[in-house]
Amino acid sequence: MNRKLDAAIAQSILDRVAAGERQKNLAAEFKVSPAAISNLVAGKSWPELRRTHAASPPPRGSKLTVADVQVILQRLMVGEKPGTVALDYGVTRQAIANIKKGVAWVDVPRPEAPRPTRRRVWEG
Repeated sequence: MNRKLDAAIAQSILDRVAAGERQKNLAAEFKVSPAAISNLVAGKSWPELRRTHAASPPPRGSKLTVADVQVILQRLMVGEKPGTVALDYGVTRQAIANIKKGVAWVDVPRPEAPRPTRRRVWEG
């Protein structure tokens, strides 16, 4: 067997892919082929390692990362306008609106909106 990666490094790569890093970039960093990373993620190599549910990869050419989208969702939740957020990230207002509606980046966990408190009329 001619393995360039040991179990600890392979697990680290799996965790980083699950966090949203691109396989192509990891392949270059660890000096292995993109196919080697793909086989690792698919479980064809190192099948005994723990695999977490990986988010869908970002769209090709995307300017945003998973971390960016999480911050964007929080900003939208507190009432910032999509146009303002779009300018900060160098993307279109429509891209931000799609994130808000859940059309794009659907695998990114959505923060829970705070529940409004109701006052009873008779409590004054």
